[in-house]
Amino acid sequence: MKANEAPDKLYLDATSKCGDTIFTIKNNDTDIEYTRTDAFIEKACEWLRTHSEADYFELIPDANYCGAGNLNKKRMIEDFRKYMEW
Repeated sequence: MKANEAPDKLYLDATSKCGDTIFTIKNNDTDIEYTRTDAFIEKACEWLRTHSEADYFELIPDANYCGAGNLNKKRMIEDFRKYMEW
């Protein structure tokens, strides 16, 4: 991390009574995760740059015309969600 660069994520210890215990590494499952907005947006843009609808287009078997198919939005959204969990 550069001197003037904030980390992409911060974790707040949810069990801390003072609420001032902040980490850059997740320590336990109860930690609250905060993500920098610009880091989140950049990650979403990267996924969109590297994926296309063609990756999720599924042909309909035995269709009456060539190239009939559907966009598998459910799989596309699930892949996007997994990618964003970083």
